[in-house]
Amino acid sequence: MSNRWEMWDDHEELIWDCQKHPEDHTDFLEMSGSYTSAVITYGIRGGELCLHRHTVFPMLRIFPNNTHGSLQCDVPDHAVPKLFVNGVSMREHPESISLHNGFLDITSRCADLQVCRTLFPSPAKAAFCEHILVVHTGNKPVTLSVSELGTKEFYRVRGPYGINIVERTVSWTCDGDRIVLGSDEAAAITVSYSARLAHEPTLTVDVGEEWQARANRVNALTTPLTLTTQSPILDTMFHFAKLRAGESIFRTRNGDVHSPGGTSYYAAVWCNDQAEYAGPWQAWTGDELQLNAAYNAYAWYYPHMDDRYEPIPSSIIAEGLDYWNGAGDRGDAAMYLFGATRYALVSGRLGEGNALWKAIQWCAEYNLRKMDNPIHRGLIPSDSDELEGRLPTGQINLSTNMLALGGFKTAAVLADEMGEPHLAETYRKAAATIEAETEAYFAGEVHGFNTYKYYDGNTTLRSWICLPLCMDIATHAKGTAEAITSPYLYSEAGQLSEEGTAVAWDRSTLYGLRGMYRAAVILSETNPEAGKALRKTATDYLFDYCEKRLLGDHVPYAVEAYPEGGQRHLSAESALFCQIITEGILAVQPLGFRRFSFNTIIPEDLGRFALTHIHAFGEVFDLCIEAGKWRLATESGKSYEGECHGRVTVTF
Repeated sequence: MSNRWEMWDDHEELIWDCQKHPEDHTDFLEMSGSYTSAVITYGIRGGELCLHRHTVFPMLRIFPNNTHGSLQCDVPDHAVPKLFVNGVSMREHPESISLHNGFLDITSRCADLQVCRTLFPSPAKAAFCEHILVVHTGNKPVTLSVSELGTKEFYRVRGPYGINIVERTVSWTCDGDRIVLGSDEAAAITVSYSARLAHEPTLTVDVGEEWQARANRVNALTTPLTLTTQSPILDTMFHFAKLRAGESIFRTRNGDVHSPGGTSYYAAVWCNDQAEYAGPWQAWTGDELQLNAAYNAYAWYYPHMDDRYEPIPSSIIAEGLDYWNGAGDRGDAAMYLFGATRYALVSGRLGEGNALWKAIQWCAEYNLRKMDNPIHRGLIPSDSDELEGRLPTGQINLSTNMLALGGFKTAAVLADEMGEPHLAETYRKAAATIEAETEAYFAGEVHGFNTYKYYDGNTTLRSWICLPLCMDIATHAKGTAEAITSPYLYSEAGQLSEEGTAVAWDRSTLYGLRGMYRAAVILSETNPEAGKALRKTATDYLFDYCEKRLLGDHVPYAVEAYPEGGQRHLSAESALFCQIITEGILAVQPLGFRRFSFNTIIPEDLGRFALTHIHAFGEVFDLCIEAGKWRLATESGKSYEGECHGRVTVTF
């Protein structure tokens, strides 16, 4: 059976031709703005349009004001305006469904009427919008009417800031509640679903203005870092990933922050999703909103770092007013160290008084102290990992230690830049110790693969064994790559977190792809054929992943987990996908605020590789790798080029 979706419009649009694929099917996606998010379920049921709206308003809080304390509700049927043709309720039969630059477009037909719906979130108001254009394509006039115009409240609940109200406003371009349409005549209906506190006035929403504002915001998110290769599916997936990674930022009472979404996680930050996953990617975008949101995520942790050196919370919730630490120490300081150092070096942003540098030093010291332990000196124990005890992790797990190792390496670079060579030496020694002890403690054979055991006594393959590859440890690269792409961990839902389970999380899949590409760079230095083979393995796996996520039954973004969460479109997973390009294929390694190295040997299946409008290391630049040569040019007029022989270093 062919894929349900097709790529159109220079690889920036996905279309489901409902006449070519008329079978019943529904899907959902999340769309976000600064004050709202919505999960829209759409598709075909019994040959008719299925459309369901779930709205979230993160800055309108409910009781208890905790991780899940955002105001949210389904839009009930009685709140959705009904369209009538000659007094009969319209029954829409979908012709096409399109995902295009941040909008969900649905074209349906009801006899001689074509109905074009466009759904999208307001980028700066607590409102979700819908524009409906009804076009008469027949010869005989028809009367079109709308069930109810004006504003109607459909949900209210008390919260810590007062009574929350959700209401719907309907208007159209006609006088009265009905219009007669002749041939080729049309009527436009606009709908907004908005929320407010009871003592505030009803929100005024001009759907046309919000449409343009959304288009402008999406353009700002997707124009920088434009990827052009000879793989349309990779270019398209990257385009959509940039959108989802960047749109899920919420304007809380304590500043803008990125949050995962998924109807559960808003106006809050986590050491993995934001500090480790999203922040390092947002450093590359040059987008002020994303850069500030990333910094604020790090800053929300500052009050929890003191001379007691207790574990920092896993998440800061409720607009920064509270925290959650129910899973204990997940290796959060290692997550923070790894992500914050890369954000700082790529963006050059350390905050007032170099506050981020101080937080990085705190996390480094926390991990140094944990290395001195009775379980295994030189490695870092933690209560669990980012899966928070869903699967066994032992007393010392591979994830916490690899993140600390990577964090120490970049912290050493940062310490040199900050004029503190003694710290740089300490951090490099810590990284070397963890690397050596990792070989002694974790390396081993599982099912015949020369790879790693996730913890002492672990006898099953685990997806996070990919992490040493991400930290440029290629000692067991071949066996690890074979293991994570083997039938033990491969499933239609995604890479399994542990063999023999049904549990799949995209985050480890995305790290695995990134790690295989980085390991290929190291292998190519001594064995070009081995590096080439590993790049081929990674690229085949990457293309397969992109096809499933972009053109399959659940599109168009990387997902969180299955079966838990039902493959929600959490935003940070898309940030991890984007880093397959920068941290994986290019294998960028920060060497200073204005100095970095990158890989010049790209997968053969990409043909060429061009990445434009890159904002990093104090410059805006374009990079092109093609026909055995690489070229880099900055907006400030600097240019660099050379032959593609592996890793090169650029100093701006």
